[in-house]
Amino acid sequence: MFRLLWRRYPLLILCVAAGVFASLVILRQRFAVERVYRTVEITIDGDDWATLARRNGMDRDGLYAELYQRGVRSVTLYGASLRRLADAGQVTFMAGADVLNAARTGSLGGSLADLARAGRINPNDTYVLGAPSALRVVQAGFAIQIGASHTTLLQGSGPVLQIEARGRDIEDTTLGVLPAEVHAARANHLSAEVRVRNFREVAPGGLDTFFANLRLTGQALTLIFDRDQVLGYDRLIPDVGALMKQDGFAFGLIESFSAKRRQKGEEALARLVEPRVIRVFSLTPEELQGLSPDQARDKFVLAARERNVRILYIRPFLNTNAGVDEIGANLDYVGSIAGDLTRAGYRMGKATPLRPIGRRTPWAALVVLAGLGAIAAGAITVGEVAQAFSAPLPSPWLSGGVGIGLALTIAAVAANHATLWRQILALLAALAFPTLSMLYLVPGARRRERQDTSRAGGAPSGLGVLAHSVGGLWAVSGVSVLGGLLVAALLTEWHFMMAIREFLGVKLAHVLPVVLIGLLIAAAAAPPGTLWPRLRAWLRQPLLLEYGIAIIVIGVLVVFALGRTGNIGLPLLSTLELRSRVLLQHLLVARPRTKEFLVGHPLMMVTFALAALGARRWILPAAMIGAVGQVGLVNSFSHIHTPLTYVLFRTAYALVLGSAIGAVLVGLLWWSRRWWEVGGRPGAPRSRAGMSPMA
Repeated sequence: MFRLLWRRYPLLILCVAAGVFASLVILRQRFAVERVYRTVEITIDGDDWATLARRNGMDRDGLYAELYQRGVRSVTLYGASLRRLADAGQVTFMAGADVLNAARTGSLGGSLADLARAGRINPNDTYVLGAPSALRVVQAGFAIQIGASHTTLLQGSGPVLQIEARGRDIEDTTLGVLPAEVHAARANHLSAEVRVRNFREVAPGGLDTFFANLRLTGQALTLIFDRDQVLGYDRLIPDVGALMKQDGFAFGLIESFSAKRRQKGEEALARLVEPRVIRVFSLTPEELQGLSPDQARDKFVLAARERNVRILYIRPFLNTNAGVDEIGANLDYVGSIAGDLTRAGYRMGKATPLRPIGRRTPWAALVVLAGLGAIAAGAITVGEVAQAFSAPLPSPWLSGGVGIGLALTIAAVAANHATLWRQILALLAALAFPTLSMLYLVPGARRRERQDTSRAGGAPSGLGVLAHSVGGLWAVSGVSVLGGLLVAALLTEWHFMMAIREFLGVKLAHVLPVVLIGLLIAAAAAPPGTLWPRLRAWLRQPLLLEYGIAIIVIGVLVVFALGRTGNIGLPLLSTLELRSRVLLQHLLVARPRTKEFLVGHPLMMVTFALAALGARRWILPAAMIGAVGQVGLVNSFSHIHTPLTYVLFRTAYALVLGSAIGAVLVGLLWWSRRWWEVGGRPGAPRSRAGMSPMA
């Protein structure tokens, strides 16, 4: 392969080699950053764990001390609100209309009764009773949002806070963090993180006051926003970002697997506070209901190991079986997460943001070289595919295209607007390398190879067929890995490592190489210039029922396969698949991808075995299915939020397991050849009616 390509495209091959070398340098620096990014923070939901403690008669300090021993390093505290303070027994609040109604029935006493008798109750306002310290927190919180002039501290037989707003409208308003809760956490060696809900409105200077109150905690907080919006969405996000950077606060970016679960404004805020962003993984109470503690543990551990998540936000199981020690079971659950991560080489501590990568001048030159490698590989692939379809392109056209691509890459990098262009170049590499490797190495994809091998004589041995199949799979995969390295290098940037930006064109990268290899094999089997007329003639034929059923089945499989691509996809096919994934996750350093080791790689080996045995009529479908493994292999490298070491282990495991499964299939194929060999020639058609419609 390389010798022939060198003769045709010596300059472009040198460009590809330079791009691969630059990619290795980039990835070496990325590996160095990822290697030290090993501190994981287990944080607990303050409200839910407090509920667990109350239900079981355990004091909060005792629970915090036990959780620290099990690996927890922080408590996430919700911003106080009237409803939360009332649930905790710290305040009581009533709407003015309810106060007047109670006064008329004679069921009202104390300070509110004094105010009602004095005619000082407004039915449209809200009145809050509580200790002076609690009332000061409430008054300061509402001053941030509706202004200090709209709150008044009244005196009857005791202090009463009057708020010029209706209770139902303000009961969930965020008021700030209670200092006592922060001190309780710190007294037990736990940091405090803050869960904040977006304000409905903000008084002039309110944001500054809110952040000034957060600074009083005396520590660098990570803000994890509540519900579906970040603080400040949507007009005040720049102000929030500026205050967070000023105070050194980090943004806890909650990982989501669907667009609906993403918080509004998260991408804009993440870019403003860059690089102070930490990825957070949590399971909602609804999700916990369908999981066992072991299953939930596996999800948390995998999030930290596979996806650069560094804050694990853990809620307790509040519905344990009868007779089970609720506190003990939940402590064991948390301890199992910390234990698994510690054994995997992670440290339990305060999570810190990922260090930015690629900010120095030599880095720009490396990116340009990697981009040049992708462009040159794309040009070679276009030239070879055009040649295979009997429509050769002049070499100057290809060289000129590479020159234009290089100029665009330099301009994008120099203007510091290279993110989109790098995504395009990564897509080009993801398309070019698997297509080129299969074009040159898969049997029957090139006309000259087909003619040469068809004249080869001698019956191969079983071991010879197996060795040929294994070697073919690893050779094709080796070239695809080069493309994966280029993809990984081009996307090695802070935004991609934090999954704020993602690989562009994942569906196209999964479909186009598979379709191309099918067309290339069909073109190689047809006389020059007859492929497209044959395709048109075939498409005009009446659709037989058996072909219609096959098309429907293949279409469903394609849709399902595409739905399973990327970071957001369809759920697992069956409980068996889920269990096999969990088993592989525990047995191996990195779980290989199912479509690679179970489908693509074994069928690629079968493709080489079919060619060795002469059963060429089945090469086309086998090669197209085998191509799924190659595009999946390259796609693994596009998950930049997955540590590079994990991707390399995953790729190696998939090849090893795929080779083992493929060896079984090749053995079965060799053993069964007596039934499908006709006249001593494998794969020969039994009759004209049994021939492929493309033959």
